[in-house]
Amino acid sequence: MSEPQTRSRRPLASLSIDVDNKWAYLRAAGRENWESCDSYLPMALRRVTDILGELRLPLTAFVVGRDLESEEDVEAIDSLRQLGDCELANHSLNHLPWMHTMDPAEIECEIVTTHDRLLSALDAEAVGFRGPGFSCPPEVLDVLLRHGYRYDASIFPTSIAPIARAVFLARAKLKGEQKEKAKKLYGGFASMRNPNRPFVRSVASESIWEIPVTVMPWLRTPIHFSYFTFLASFSTAVAKSYLRTAFRLCRSTGTPPSLLLHPPDFMGREDDQDMAYFPGMKTARADKLELVRWALALYAETFEVCTMRNQIERLDESSANPSPHFSNRRER
Repeated sequence: MSEPQTRSRRPLASLSIDVDNKWAYLRAAGRENWESCDSYLPMALRRVTDILGELRLPLTAFVVGRDLESEEDVEAIDSLRQLGDCELANHSLNHLPWMHTMDPAEIECEIVTTHDRLLSALDAEAVGFRGPGFSCPPEVLDVLLRHGYRYDASIFPTSIAPIARAVFLARAKLKGEQKEKAKKLYGGFASMRNPNRPFVRSVASESIWEIPVTVMPWLRTPIHFSYFTFLASFSTAVAKSYLRTAFRLCRSTGTPPSLLLHPPDFMGREDDQDMAYFPGMKTARADKLELVRWALALYAETFEVCTMRNQIERLDESSANPSPHFSNRRER
């Protein structure tokens, strides 16, 4: 008789990807041709499955509802299930990074329409949500709770939010109302007051898990892959040292990391000239993929990586005050 399996002694962690297509980046940057651009999801997600499959890493994929109108993109997103342990979650309908400016009816549409498309196109019932641009006003949490969601993952508790916003606005070509809406992206310096580890948020008389996009403990500087590859474009040695330090600090402070990927993290300068403005997109494809593979291998060696859904289930088991286990069935 075999011995019962025991859980890893490595600290718990999660890994996610925001499945943002090219049109979402071009529209956010104010490009006029965003509606007619091609999709890079089949190419980028093939590389995601190749590398994560090789490393046997699970993944939570936050999907934009608009991309579920295309059969080609649906097939590309569905291919992530080749990983064996892949959770599909909600990343809004139109990837507008200013949900804080929307009225409740618009927010409801952004979340519920994508929820329904995930169910009909991929037979996936989402229990997690991340707001584009890390935007999550209280109205979003109200909708999530009413529709049975278990967690939100929209908080980015960084110390450099205003700097990140300034860089984005300098590179984008936004005008008029869109530029005004973008002036509140990522929040202010107060963002760093938010916890840097999963916590339960109370909304009225209900609760929901919040899983922040982890930043460097103490410094609160970003450590997710777009920033890591951007730093590596100046010095690979410095970038690797930075990530190692971040992982050590996460372990020493008891911070369960939740790291974030984007499709351009798996693309190089040869792949798409329209994306040249995005951090890390001036690096050659082979060099970038080698760097990302190294970082993900280090992550897998250092932590027990799981999906975000599994992460909150484990947190509920260990929490003295677990969040309620909401039904996944929406109110009609």
